[in-house]
Amino acid sequence: MEQTLKMTATLADSTRFSIYQYMIKHQKEVSVQDIAEKFDIHPNVARLHLSKLEDIEIVDSYLHKSGKGGRPGKLYKPSDKSVQLSFPHRDFQLLANIALSTLASIGELGMTEAKKVAYSFGEKTIRQKLNAQKVLSNEEKLQLLQEISAMTGYIPEVKEKEDGLHIHFTLYNCPFKEAIEQQSELTCQIHIAFLEGTFDSLFEQLSFQQTASMTEGCKDCTYHVIVTK
Repeated sequence: MEQTLKMTATLADSTRFSIYQYMIKHQKEVSVQDIAEKFDIHPNVARLHLSKLEDIEIVDSYLHKSGKGGRPGKLYKPSDKSVQLSFPHRDFQLLANIALSTLASIGELGMTEAKKVAYSFGEKTIRQKLNAQKVLSNEEKLQLLQEISAMTGYIPEVKEKEDGLHIHFTLYNCPFKEAIEQQSELTCQIHIAFLEGTFDSLFEQLSFQQTASMTEGCKDCTYHVIVTK
């Protein structure tokens, strides 16, 4: 309970939370000076914020020699460790591991059924967001995707070209990291099916392709969607 209270108190600071979001988005090491310049704060304040994030174990640090002589400087990066808050305590990760292992034991049929269910959940997510509103403009659809992306940790980029809207979804910090460590292929296929369900519910004609995957050694997971209608 003490660690939970410490974590909520630490992330309650809006600047500190923004610093953590920035680090998650860019997935690269940052120095105290980097954060000070980015958020227009004094280096001592930046150091305090980074130390607080490190105290609750969502940021790691290590010493780095610049090659210019002098004392090594500290660099900070997001921790790979998953931290979850639950009141009262719930162990959903254990349940996920059991469910995934059960599906994997069924083989191809388990994969097929899991993808069907995930696809339907993607459709359901859109229906719940739409409520009674049936017809949306492309701008409204993209706004809806922005909201869904915020829930799942994606960073979408949209460009309009001659052949349609090009949407790139990039995920730098996988929300299913622990599940992937247990069942990587099954977890990824379920996730992709969910995304396909959301897009198919919004747009009539599109192509959906994964262009990068962290399970294959890439630094992120990226999906390229072209909406032609």
